[in-house]
Amino acid sequence: MFSNLTPKQKRILDFITSFYKKEGYSPSLAEIAKRFKKSVPTIHQFITTLKEKGFLDKEEKIWRGITPQNTNREIFLLGYIAAGQPIEPIENPEPIQIPLSMIPQTGNYYALKVQGDSMIDDGIMDGDTVVIKQQNMANNGETVIAITEKGATLKVFKKKNGQIFLEPRNKNLKIIQPREIEIRGKFTGLIRNSQELKAEFHDLTVKYLQETDIEHRKATGQYFTPRTIREELLRQLPQSIKNPKVLDPACGTGEFLLSARQYFNHPQLYGWEIEKKLIEIARQVVSEAHLKNTDSLYESSKEKFDFVIGNPPYFEFKPKNGLKEKFQPVVNGRPNIFSFFIKLGLDLLKSGGYLAYVVPPSMNNGLYFAELRKYIIQHGNIEYLSILNSSKLFHKALQSTMLLVIKKVKNKGDYIFKKNGITIFTEKPEWLKKSFENKITLHDLGYTVKTGRLVWNQNKDLLTNEQNNIPLIWAHNITENGLNLTNNNKKYQYVKIDNCDFGPAIVVNRITGTVKKGQLKAAIIPERMKFIAENHVNVVFPPSQNQQLSLSSGAQKNKRINLQKIVNQLTSKDKLSVLQYITGNTQVSKTELEKLFPLDIN
Repeated sequence: MFSNLTPKQKRILDFITSFYKKEGYSPSLAEIAKRFKKSVPTIHQFITTLKEKGFLDKEEKIWRGITPQNTNREIFLLGYIAAGQPIEPIENPEPIQIPLSMIPQTGNYYALKVQGDSMIDDGIMDGDTVVIKQQNMANNGETVIAITEKGATLKVFKKKNGQIFLEPRNKNLKIIQPREIEIRGKFTGLIRNSQELKAEFHDLTVKYLQETDIEHRKATGQYFTPRTIREELLRQLPQSIKNPKVLDPACGTGEFLLSARQYFNHPQLYGWEIEKKLIEIARQVVSEAHLKNTDSLYESSKEKFDFVIGNPPYFEFKPKNGLKEKFQPVVNGRPNIFSFFIKLGLDLLKSGGYLAYVVPPSMNNGLYFAELRKYIIQHGNIEYLSILNSSKLFHKALQSTMLLVIKKVKNKGDYIFKKNGITIFTEKPEWLKKSFENKITLHDLGYTVKTGRLVWNQNKDLLTNEQNNIPLIWAHNITENGLNLTNNNKKYQYVKIDNCDFGPAIVVNRITGTVKKGQLKAAIIPERMKFIAENHVNVVFPPSQNQQLSLSSGAQKNKRINLQKIVNQLTSKDKLSVLQYITGNTQVSKTELEKLFPLDIN
């Protein structure tokens, strides 16, 4: 990125560049000031700095005289990179244009064409072009070009206990432990073949994708759905209705409506879109559709539809002007705009109609989307739910994807799993039910789980290394061999505080690593030991003495498990895989650990 710009300078430059590309002219100083809630003189200082650094031209005494400098940089495509093979050079290295949003103006960069699928889970596909920053060092977790005794490869660099590993991002391939290694560069960006785009999108959409700043698209939640995914979703819908009314309430350039025209039986097509430039493109892509440039969330249409389809925008936002009240039934905490579009779609359906959306699978679980799941259950039945394998399905946007079809009928419980008062959506409800057969949870045992109470960066004045204070339990203190308070992580190990917790308890890390290679670590806090846990640690507290007496009676008396046996099960990768399948997440919340982690009784 722009390494010599401050975050504020970068945001202002991005706004100017995006505005210029969209409107064909630059914003005025007053418009920039309004956007960032600054005074015009302050914005003028930012513009002067950006001009001095070579990112803007500014013609004085001319209104809208700000012009972004060239937004591309030329680098050379040097060859092909394939796992285990030398880099195959191109006889005449060809120059390619790279957006300055991907690389800075200075520094040594080159590009390579990928051969093979060793990095597909990170969205790097066979035939992609990777942009590499030339360097001979790498940090843990960076994707690098490495030369080993077996040749050149593109892999994730890992270093543990002095040993170097190269990890593929393909579950079918093994981790490499090279005897010799030379780092030739670090991965910084990806370019997908334009021919691939043309196979999936209308030419006008491809032009928009190539010309529009990715930051603008991310800010407005624009994830354009490839044709193959649109067709897969539409195949789940009936074709028996003649002349169905079909609405895409966030139609973008009209790609979903284009697929709907081809799939349904003489459909009546309707599209709503908030961005004027997109609706103008849509009018050319699907000229027969009834299109409207509008904010769909404010629409009060009394017209009902047989099908509501599309890929609604996805981003958190602060609703205003009555929107929060209108969509209150699906709000719980920070609203995400796609939740509003799901409610809107269900409300606009005829009885027996179908909603078919591309949505993120994060809605399937978690507290933030609990009200949305409740609303869906109250207003329809899930007819189809499928999580797509690759999270790199949208042009230059990393976004996990799910296909969802809801029919506006009485709910039948399809694709639903319930446990301990928690309701989630899942592809495999029967498998989850089986996974919990003859199992119990910490909640069933009377245990409670709490998130560590100390947020270190809000309490820096309390941190110390003086051992006569309260031990502060960080995630790195929880090891495979138990609790280790040896301070070799350069973090303060103690805290000056009186309000602390007491053992016995179990401390567990909240962040587990990747979904496919995650691991929980757990350790016992001895009885009567004073401690306080950092915010990235979960703390498992056994039931109080009165609760233990209650649990020891009746049917519960055979369900008591000592702390060490619980620790042994918490660190089981097989059991964690069940929890991660439910959550789809690399973090384990206190509620999930308490109520959704399966434990063996014996």
